[in-house]
Amino acid sequence: MKSFCHLICIAVLLLSVSCDLNLSSGDLVFVSSESSDFEKSIVSVTKNVDKLLNFTHVGILNVTDSGIFVIEAIPEKGVVYTNIQDFKAENKNGILYFASLKPKYKKYVNKALWRAYSHLGKGYDYAFDFKNDLYYCSELVYDAFVYASGDSMFFETPNMTFKEIGTEEILPYWVEYFEKIDVPIPEGKSGINPNGLSQSDKLKIKKSKF
Repeated sequence: MKSFCHLICIAVLLLSVSCDLNLSSGDLVFVSSESSDFEKSIVSVTKNVDKLLNFTHVGILNVTDSGIFVIEAIPEKGVVYTNIQDFKAENKNGILYFASLKPKYKKYVNKALWRAYSHLGKGYDYAFDFKNDLYYCSELVYDAFVYASGDSMFFETPNMTFKEIGTEEILPYWVEYFEKIDVPIPEGKSGINPNGLSQSDKLKIKKSKF
């Protein structure tokens, strides 16, 4: 009985959160965190110098009668389907922000969700390579909406850099990272990252945080 009541309380809490933030399927959840070397190194080469917040992870929301879930791509696990409470716990050192597609683009949500679902179980793209059938977090979001819209530039894909901002030197972390996976550093190749994605003119970042 206690367990059942606990589940009911969680469901009510999630419903309240969903209503307060006006969350809906197809919204994106961004994580601002620098608690790991991986996250710190992402920020070092992608940070918004004019902003206090720098995002290191992103996923796609699916809001259902059973709760709120996130389709995401994470190291070691690949593409997974995560309950929002577990997602929050896994990112306990970060702050979660939400973004919704502007009204004219919401017609792509269902097809984008289907596309993202189709990748569940696939591996994480440690090489940050658009051409393989593996996915990193923002690549998963990019792929889903490109497929749904038929527009390869639905989200911008600027040339990647692994140089610390303000220098011409590859950050030592990334030199070691790519040596470990035996892949050339993809400096200058097309890519996408959570910070860049968050600045898309197709999105509206919600001020509230969870």
